[in-house]
Amino acid sequence: MPRFLIPFALAPATGMLLLAVGYAQNGQVPDPAVVHPSGTDVERGQAIVVAAAGVGPGGACFQCHGMDGKGDAAAAFPRLSGQVYKYLYDSMKDYASGARQNPIMTPIAQSLSDQQIRDVSAYYAAQEQAPFVSPEAADPRLLQHGGALAAIGSSERGIQGCINCHGPAGAGLPPTYPYLAGQYAMYMEAQLNAWKGGARKSDRLSAVAMEDIAKRMTDEDIRAVSLYYASIRPQTVTPERLQAASPMVSSPPGAVQRPNAR
Repeated sequence: MPRFLIPFALAPATGMLLLAVGYAQNGQVPDPAVVHPSGTDVERGQAIVVAAAGVGPGGACFQCHGMDGKGDAAAAFPRLSGQVYKYLYDSMKDYASGARQNPIMTPIAQSLSDQQIRDVSAYYAAQEQAPFVSPEAADPRLLQHGGALAAIGSSERGIQGCINCHGPAGAGLPPTYPYLAGQYAMYMEAQLNAWKGGARKSDRLSAVAMEDIAKRMTDEDIRAVSLYYASIRPQTVTPERLQAASPMVSSPPGAVQRPNAR
């Protein structure tokens, strides 16, 4: 796979607070019980995934995402295998509330109870063996550009480096921030464009920050960073790498403010 010698560095401040700082201050990875909280049932989640009789109108999740969460690169169905539980749960709740619109996912999420959403999220977060597909061929210069944006962002245009929230090598920062390494380029590109166009919404600060960042990116930036992350593979997040990827940063003047809680 392509490798780029781009140093991890602090991206310029761009109007967001780095929520990952809490995990970096003491160099500790969150307890697994926070990532996969108690009160969820993976077996119940599996039953909903296959739309078992009497379990609820979950819709056959496996038809798009697979039983192992592999997804489908060609159809832009995202990879869910081993994804952060809280991110999966929050995404489903956004679909259910209508904050995030999708003709397939919105009605499915709205048909599920909160407990069913928790169980389905726990099921896919627990699937960690889905194989990675070969990334699509891409211009090395475009990959290099994507790697630079991921590592240091752009000071000229106020684009935050992705590693500050999504971790070193796109490994993610549980319990909130999803991994990006190995995710499908078509899906990531579609989501960045949705944030850029205002079609993807949420009142969480992380989502507000993503909209702000995406609006500063060109179409080439979005394509480049999507291809870059699709071309690399997740690595284990150690406390040392977590600390290096998430240095403490003060909120700059004009920063995006925390939205009012519901």
